[in-house]
Amino acid sequence: MHATATPVDTEIESAEHTDTAQNVDLSEMPSLDGGDAPRCECDHGTETEYIPCGRRARWRVSIDCQCGEGHPRVVEILCSRCLRTLRRNNDREAITARRL
Repeated sequence: MHATATPVDTEIESAEHTDTAQNVDLSEMPSLDGGDAPRCECDHGTETEYIPCGRRARWRVSIDCQCGEGHPRVVEILCSRCLRTLRRNNDREAITARRL
């Protein structure tokens, strides 16, 4: 019996060969597994440039949009100061913080 490709198989094969053209510098990503303490990734840059806060992160923060349009959950690693600012600027019910 010959196997025929289903539409799902074709989509997977085409997705595997897709070049996203996105380069990620792993040294800029926060490390949570031992070694150095994770650093706050809150953006303190300009509109065109990302500059992370860099303080020692103490919180894993989940932000759920409450607007009703189904925006995805955002997870950030933050220091206490940036968490306080986030809570002041956003609805507290949409923010869940857990210690690292």
